[in-house]
Amino acid sequence: MYHSVKRHERERFARQMDHLVRVARPVYADFAGVQAADGSSYVAVTFDDAYQSVLENAVPILQERSIPATFFVPTKYLGSRPGWITNERHRNAGERLLTMDELRSVQKSGGLIGSHGVSHRSLTELSGAEAFAELTESRQVLQGILGQKVGMFALPYGSSNPDVLRMAAHAGYERIFLSVPLRSGGNIEEQVVGRIDVSPTDWPLEYRLKVRGAYQWLPLAIAAKGRIVAALRQFF
Repeated sequence: MYHSVKRHERERFARQMDHLVRVARPVYADFAGVQAADGSSYVAVTFDDAYQSVLENAVPILQERSIPATFFVPTKYLGSRPGWITNERHRNAGERLLTMDELRSVQKSGGLIGSHGVSHRSLTELSGAEAFAELTESRQVLQGILGQKVGMFALPYGSSNPDVLRMAAHAGYERIFLSVPLRSGGNIEEQVVGRIDVSPTDWPLEYRLKVRGAYQWLPLAIAAKGRIVAALRQFF
């Protein structure tokens, strides 16, 4: 799960992609199949927020290596700044999202497009009606732009609960993406899929561990930490 790729990060991103194709089989995020008999890993490269820097600095590198990629788009901000970022020091505060024409260009170059909601708001903090509107309206807008079905949704901030997942399925999404890793079964066809946040600035060893799935324990560790903190609070 990438976000932006700055111009000065192109070389580091290219090295990451070179490593990726050496150790894994790159696939689109809607890939469904059986785990390879030889134990090879399938890895989907995804980009949240559809930043213009990705089109400039990542897409050419992906095309050179024939690596498929998936892009999740918050439709309200197409062609404009990311309105959900209020901290001017944020890494992506100065970014611009793709325009509709640029999004079609990504599609024509082989990119797979999914929704990231309308306004990039956390769905668990909205009313049921607001959350469902984020799911359905963004899908309708993207389908109108692209002229094809949109069947994937990446949860803004990874925020979810059972009601949100049910609404996403009812809205027509066949696969829903978190922002934390989940352990996958042998059949790669889960409706809810985990991801790990990566960046061109990752240390090489850190990136290699992420590609190999070494962080799939993370949600368990977070849950265990929560239980420990809750237990300690009883004594203080």
